[in-house]
Amino acid sequence: MKRYSILLLALLLLGITPADAQKRKKPAKKQVIVEDPRIAQMLAATQQIMFIDSMVVDKSNFISHIPLSSECGTIEMKDSLAQFTNELGDHRLASTFDATDSLSHITISDYIGNYWTTPVRAQGISDDAANFPFLMPDGITLYMAQKGEKSIGGYDLFVTRFDGEDAAFLKAENIGMPFSSEANDYLYAIDERHQLGYFVTDRRQPADKVCIYVFVPNATRKIYPSEAYSDEKLRSLARIDRISDTWYNINARNEAMQRLEAAKAEAISGKNLNDRKPATELDNLRHQAEVLEKALLLARNYYAKASESDRQTLRNEIIKSEKELETLQLEIRKKEKQQRNATYQQ
Repeated sequence: MKRYSILLLALLLLGITPADAQKRKKPAKKQVIVEDPRIAQMLAATQQIMFIDSMVVDKSNFISHIPLSSECGTIEMKDSLAQFTNELGDHRLASTFDATDSLSHITISDYIGNYWTTPVRAQGISDDAANFPFLMPDGITLYMAQKGEKSIGGYDLFVTRFDGEDAAFLKAENIGMPFSSEANDYLYAIDERHQLGYFVTDRRQPADKVCIYVFVPNATRKIYPSEAYSDEKLRSLARIDRISDTWYNINARNEAMQRLEAAKAEAISGKNLNDRKPATELDNLRHQAEVLEKALLLARNYYAKASESDRQTLRNEIIKSEKELETLQLEIRKKEKQQRNATYQQ
């Protein structure tokens, strides 16, 4: 005890408190944080996207805050699992829980003969957990959130395309930054009618909240030239620290905001006033023809780059599709004529 008192007195004379002495005895260890090398790769390919608006909403019902037009189909969510149904209401992709591996996977079902077929696993999509499917109106391009070896955080956003020849989806690719991050990134959806895109993430949000970002989709992929930006600035853009940093064209941003307001007004009108006209047989025929025309365009573009063996198979499919499109167009003209005659007789 005497030795302790003498030692304490010496420390006080030197201006050192017992707490200081304790700190000197046990210096804090420096933590070395090793960054995932894939982050640097994604960072170098960060897409240049204009984000026009953002909103923080409850995670449990964020779908209700996205004013997608009816042409996009519908997205619903139940118990944190989402399902997408196309505009015609006859094709569905859903995130379905699988008890065998305790993960959710994308399943497909179709409305045939007044009932939905039994959902089956989408072929070609990896065994990683998947959620929030969104199929573009072309019926080919699929966006979804996946969590697994290819994600850098929780859920990342991926894109794949349906291969009609193999009746399966192609290998999904991470769409990269600024959409994918070390947080959970859930939904990526494009509204072609209003030329707007929406994506949802929980980065920098409390556990029960997410942020919905509204952006202007690019016709072609654009990336930030890394030599023109410092590393920190590029990381800031990839994180979307401030959406105003992406407003490289104020007029374009203002025009996009006007389209967003129009989309919101249409969504409110459709939900609250129920004034949308039901799709007629002619509407459905026109939609089928439009989707088939887009699919043919993609097939012809692929044909130009395909091998000779692939071309033979593709050639047959293109010919069949062209005949089907011709039949659809004839039926459309017939229905249009009937509609005009009915109008004249009134």
